[in-house]
Amino acid sequence: MAEEGKLGGPFRRVEPLVERLIAHIRDYEPIEATRLGLTERDGDLPDLGLEALEARARSLTDLEAAVLLERAALPPHPVGEEREAAADLGLLLDTVRWRRTELVDRPRFALDPLAALETVAAGVLDLLHDESGNAEAQRQRAHAAVQRTRRIPVLLEQAGALLAGLSSPAFDVASQRLPSLIRLVRDTLPAHVAGLGLEVDAARDAGEYAAEGLEAFGALLDELVDDRRLDWRVGPVHHERALRLSVGTTMDAQTIEDRARTVLEECRADMIELAAAGWQRRFPGERRPSDPMEVLRLVLDAIAQTAVEPHRLIAEARQALDEAQAFVADWDALDAPPAEELRFEPMPEELQGIAVAFITRPPPLRPEVGSAYNLSPVPRSWDDARKRSFLREYHPAMLRSLAVHEGYPGHYLQLAHAARHPRLVRRLVTRPVFAEGWAVMMERVTLEAGFGRDATSRVAFDDLLLTQRKMELRVAANALLDLGLHAASMTDEDAMSLMTGAAMQQEAEARGKLQRAKVTSAQLCSYFAGSEELAALRRSEEQRLGTAFDLGRFLRQVLSHGTPTVAMVAEALADGATERRPFAQAAAPSEVPQGR
Repeated sequence: MAEEGKLGGPFRRVEPLVERLIAHIRDYEPIEATRLGLTERDGDLPDLGLEALEARARSLTDLEAAVLLERAALPPHPVGEEREAAADLGLLLDTVRWRRTELVDRPRFALDPLAALETVAAGVLDLLHDESGNAEAQRQRAHAAVQRTRRIPVLLEQAGALLAGLSSPAFDVASQRLPSLIRLVRDTLPAHVAGLGLEVDAARDAGEYAAEGLEAFGALLDELVDDRRLDWRVGPVHHERALRLSVGTTMDAQTIEDRARTVLEECRADMIELAAAGWQRRFPGERRPSDPMEVLRLVLDAIAQTAVEPHRLIAEARQALDEAQAFVADWDALDAPPAEELRFEPMPEELQGIAVAFITRPPPLRPEVGSAYNLSPVPRSWDDARKRSFLREYHPAMLRSLAVHEGYPGHYLQLAHAARHPRLVRRLVTRPVFAEGWAVMMERVTLEAGFGRDATSRVAFDDLLLTQRKMELRVAANALLDLGLHAASMTDEDAMSLMTGAAMQQEAEARGKLQRAKVTSAQLCSYFAGSEELAALRRSEEQRLGTAFDLGRFLRQVLSHGTPTVAMVAEALADGATERRPFAQAAAPSEVPQGR
């Protein structure tokens, strides 16, 4: 935080407000405090008592008023550092407003039991999985994990008292996660403590006590799902608010829907053309069907047949990540962060049931800890048909697309650059519209740059290209799914028809996505909205610069602003903001960070 203090001028207006947000998180959100890199509350869980929640709401209201006051003091059309400061204040304002929305306007703990279960899982797992520092630091985190575990029953009792009811999709995910959470506290925690050479009695006692609390919470959910069934749809008003405050897009719901339908058609036409062009290579001597969609289905089926066996999925995903990392290391367009700061891990059972893959961001106050790329293994509880369907979707070409999206040069590279931004607010506050938009954009750009050619991957380039287009098809369909379910009245049948029909997804993938879409809202729009906004920004820069446009420089400039909204990046590029290269071997003088 000392680095932030070196900044002057209009940034002095921002710095105290950032400190207030951090203080708020430290006081009321200890799990988030751990993720930021603060350690003093590693043994605590949040207080969900009514008095504490009211105090948290007042803290956010006061902070919102302070941000508005400072923003009003800036000129109406700022440039340079004042524009940057205005953007920082805008990020802070939306962050505070969204936190208050989930606390007061549509209180998540009252409507969603997953909020409590995710708090429990993150509270313990974040401490157990952090292997940074020396042995003493790891022992301290283990001790804190035991303290947190001991407090789980109180948290769940408070969360249960807040629950107004329960939706069926949330109940399904909660029921899936509860057994693994019980194993986490009852078995994994004591084993971890013993592995560090510590006394295990306290861990065992805490684990048993926490397991009893989790079982009681599960019993409460059984009652609520029968007695007080909630509608899982959030409605168009809340959805639009989430798009603006949480996702950070400038596109409204209607614009996203209209554009997504167009992209769905354009992308499918592109896929048909690619499938026809590669027919003879895949099926030498066989007559190509006259129906273009039949050609596409047969080609996609051929790619799906390359699926690995269930026990090989994680190893194949690891190989995919290695290939993506090696390609970016040899690509001069982007500066790669240290490979050792990215860990590849099978997704813990406690976090499965929503996304197939995700990445953690580096702690803003301890960026050297790095990130973890988590991929869900094939659940052992599935029958053979469902396992095969899942693996036919996540075949080797799709695993390369995921490796690019989650790792290089997608989320890991972008988040590592953001974690080295000289202003703390840009390390602290993120917007999905930029993060997901960057990752989707890089799937296409990486293939344009040659990934998959010249032995850079074990998977054929044609397979990678067609799979990437299918991912774009999925991104557009996901936006339509999210909008249809939460801002309209889409049925399960309509949703499955969209995904397995228009988006050509496997049955298992579609059913998993339907469950994910019901227990989240707006987030599935961030991929499409972000990729569309970044594509528009690229076109704008190409038109503005003409033959002087350089893709590598454009990408480095886009990376230079943390993880804000795309609109803020566009304003910065138009204003000639400084390019930052924290991982460059030797940055030119003009590329040295200047606090803008």
